[in-house]
Amino acid sequence: MARGGDENMVEVLDAVGVPARPSPRLRLSTIRDCRRELARVYAEVRAGTLEPQTGTRLAYLLQAMVGMIRDGDLEQRIAALEAASKENHAR
Repeated sequence: MARGGDENMVEVLDAVGVPARPSPRLRLSTIRDCRRELARVYAEVRAGTLEPQTGTRLAYLLQAMVGMIRDGDLEQRIAALEAASKENHAR
């Protein structure tokens, strides 16, 4: 944008926090999804397109996701076993 009649002046916008392109929606609802994403992160670090420090942070978060998925699966399985056990005792 020109200011003060100087047509050659360019306005520079601060893009801190604004991604250059939208992030793709990731499907991380299964351990397999997380494993696939971890493999992608690893490949990007190896190729030099992702900083190792960023890759490490993403890997840590993916491990946390795997733990939550595993805990949720176990919770559902335990609930199903308890429900089946109550049914058997009611007979």
